[in-house]
Amino acid sequence: MKGIIIGLGGRAKSWVHVCNKNPDVEIVGYVEPVPEQRTRVSEELSLPMDRLFPSLSEALQTIEADFALDVTPPKAHAPVAMEVFEAGLHLIGEKPMSDNFDAAKQIVEASISAGKTHMVTQNYRFGPVPRTTHRLLKEGVIGDPAQVTVGFYRAWATRPGTHYTTMPYPLITDMGIHHFDLLRYVLDREPVSVYARTWNPPWGFHAGDAGHTAVIDFEGRFIATHHALGSSTGKQSPWNGDWRIEGPKGSLTWEEDQIYLTQAYPPDERKREEIPTDQLPLAGQDAILAEFISAIREGREPECSGKDNLKSLAIVFAAIQSAEENRTVEIAELMES
Repeated sequence: MKGIIIGLGGRAKSWVHVCNKNPDVEIVGYVEPVPEQRTRVSEELSLPMDRLFPSLSEALQTIEADFALDVTPPKAHAPVAMEVFEAGLHLIGEKPMSDNFDAAKQIVEASISAGKTHMVTQNYRFGPVPRTTHRLLKEGVIGDPAQVTVGFYRAWATRPGTHYTTMPYPLITDMGIHHFDLLRYVLDREPVSVYARTWNPPWGFHAGDAGHTAVIDFEGRFIATHHALGSSTGKQSPWNGDWRIEGPKGSLTWEEDQIYLTQAYPPDERKREEIPTDQLPLAGQDAILAEFISAIREGREPECSGKDNLKSLAIVFAAIQSAEENRTVEIAELMES
C-alpha cells in the first residue's frame, strides 16, 4: 500500500525506517511546509526531492496514495485529518489524537463519514510486558483484580524552550495518554470517572504542572491510581511505569519491565515467580503499522482506532478538568458533550 508521511520532524525519521522495513508498504511522498526542513531531511535520509512537497494537496496532484501517516504536532491533527479523509485516504496518526477533545471527536466523525480506516499510534500497548499481562489477567492468574497502582518518575522533557516545558499539563497530555491507554488495554475495562490533582515541585523545570495523582474509576468497581512526576531527580521509572495489580490470589507487578507474580497470604500459599514475557512477532511501531495495513485490507476496525482511542483520550481531559475544577469528572460528561 502506498503512503504519504505528513510532517518531517524527529519522530517522522523513525517512521520512515519502520515503513521501509514493511514489505506491504511503499512511501511515495513526504509533506513538510518548512523548506529548510525538507532539504535537511532529504539529505539525512537520502530522500528524492521530487517526492517532498510543501502541502498534501500538492503531493496528491503528483502522486497516488492509499493512506497518510500524520506526524505533525497535536494541534495540527484535526485539519490534517479532514484533508486526508476528503482526499479519500486512510489515516494513521501520532498520539495524542488532538490537544482538544472536541477536535478529536470531529476527527473520528470525519473518518466514519468518509468510510476510512483511522488508527492512533499507541505504541506502548504493543510491547511484550503489556501484552503478556493482558493475557495473564484473562487467564485469571490472580483471580478477578480490583485495584492497580501505576507510578512514573523520570527527568522528562528537560530541554528548555520546547513545547513540553512551556505547555500546561505536559505530563498528563503527552505521557498520560500512553499509560491511560495501557490501563484500558491491560485491564480490558473502560473508565467511568476521574479525580486528579496536579502540581510542580519547587525544582521543577516545566511551566505547566508535571506532577499528578489521578484516581480513575473503571467499570466493575475497579480502582486505578496513576501517580507521576516528570521532574524526578531520583530513581527513574521504566517508560512503561511501575505497576502493581491486586487480586484475591496475589499481585502482578512490573518491576524494571519484568513481570512478577507474588502471593504472600495466606502463608501456606506463598509464592514469588518471574513470568517470562510472550514472544511477539512484531512490537511497537512495527506492530502498529502491520495492524493498520491488515485492518484496511480486511475491512475491519483496527486496534487503537480513533473511535476506540477517544476513550483513552477522555481520561486525559477528564484528569485536567478535574484538577482545574477540584471535582470528580465523569467520562460521560466528555463523551456526550
